[in-house]
Amino acid sequence: MCGWQKYLMKSIVHTKVIDMKNWNVLIVVILLLTATFFIMQLALAKESLINSSNKTELVSFVESALAYAQENGKDKALDEFSNKTGSFVRKDLYIYAYDFNGTCLAHPFKPDWIGKNKLDVTDSNGVPSLRNTLNVAKEGKGFTYFIFPNPAHGNRDEFKIAYAMKVDDNWFLGSGIYISCS
Repeated sequence: MCGWQKYLMKSIVHTKVIDMKNWNVLIVVILLLTATFFIMQLALAKESLINSSNKTELVSFVESALAYAQENGKDKALDEFSNKTGSFVRKDLYIYAYDFNGTCLAHPFKPDWIGKNKLDVTDSNGVPSLRNTLNVAKEGKGFTYFIFPNPAHGNRDEFKIAYAMKVDDNWFLGSGIYISCS
């Protein structure tokens, strides 16, 4: 227990403010407050890991993939985006592509998804990750958040900040930054 928790407990015990029935309730409240404090600290720490230069790098990466697709055509671009040793894979940063129906067009680490509709895929918390990404891409571009396996860490589920950008009215590109606590 922290110093303030011990002080609070001693004060309550010595003044006999509560009886044993309420003592358990007080302990639960203190534990919940402490857990809330630590969760808030963790959230703030994660947010500080995602600095503006990381987001700028992510946006630039997706913009470079869009330029590549526009210069080289859709088919060549999709082949390159699906190549896990290609120029659009940099450790755990990679490009993926979907059409606006939810069909995967390119993914370097999920080749079995290509050609399949993944619109109803949810993350481990039930967040509709592709649907949310598709929705921001329909608007032109934007960020979204979800849990996804990180190929750089043995496909361990990690928090991911994704950025998606519309190529045209038929398909979009995306990428994301993984946020790991380890």
